[in-house]
Amino acid sequence: MTTAVAPWGTTRLALYPSITEVPYVRTEIDPDTQTTRYFDATGNRVEMGEHGTSTATANATSTSSDGGGPNPPPPADSDLTDDSDSD
Repeated sequence: MTTAVAPWGTTRLALYPSITEVPYVRTEIDPDTQTTRYFDATGNRVEMGEHGTSTATANATSTSSDGGGPNPPPPADSDLTDDSDSD
């Protein structure tokens, strides 16, 4: 009989270094405003306060001069294959 072995990837998992307690236990979408409403364990609504929208910090990607952009190069001969047969 063989013994089950844990998958390799699970041996690399670690707990998060810190855990943040949130002041709510349930959320729902307000049908009129389409925003999230937060509720505590007793069913009372929790105000989450003002918060901003996250902003990406990564640089925009760019296309190198060999492919695309406003003036892409003409197709190479190997790109011009005829896919139809003559009569």
